[in-house]
Amino acid sequence: AVVSTQSTGSGMGQIEMQRVLRAYSVYNTKVGYCQGMSSIAGILLMLMPAEQAFWCLVSILDKYLPGYYSDGLLAIQLDGKVMESIVQSINPDITTYLEEMGLQSTFYSVEWFMCVYTRTLPWETVLRVWDMFLCEGVKVLIKVGVTVLLLAFNDKEVRDSCESFDKAIKYLKYKLPTELLEEDFFVGKMLSLDISEKKLKEAHMEQLAKLKELFG
Repeated sequence: AVVSTQSTGSGMGQIEMQRVLRAYSVYNTKVGYCQGMSSIAGILLMLMPAEQAFWCLVSILDKYLPGYYSDGLLAIQLDGKVMESIVQSINPDITTYLEEMGLQSTFYSVEWFMCVYTRTLPWETVLRVWDMFLCEGVKVLIKVGVTVLLLAFNDKEVRDSCESFDKAIKYLKYKLPTELLEEDFFVGKMLSLDISEKKLKEAHMEQLAKLKELFG
């Protein structure tokens, strides 16, 4: 089952979540509150008391994900473009398919990245991803996204059956076979990908230059 913050959505859990999120909006008035924060706060509250959850939330949002919740979501757009670039270098057929469907990364990666996959992956897989994310940083989110896209659309039969934008986005967001997202299988696939630090850095610099040219 996909992890859901709804388990903290009643009684004391709801009160604690509201307290944590309100405290962060006061702590960082420049960022304030964005909806995706509730998913991160929710998983933290499943694992620790409210005060610890607050300080962990501060660290994640301010140190691990700077700019993710700013106006325009430029940091997320940038990492989404990096993810697309890596997919293209591994499987150009998938990139061609996504372009033909009009399926830009912003249609799915905003939720993936802002919620750190808490609304996308099964609970056991989320915990493994979070372990790596907290050790290695945001590059893990990019690698996870690349893995999801490769597993989702590697099969030509799947691409042929999802012959429209609506079918493709619904398949990607709601209909992926559960065995593809199972903890050991998914993490094994992700770790087997040839995505070096150099490749990530080069993709980042290339996409950053394009965004600067686009937005001035």
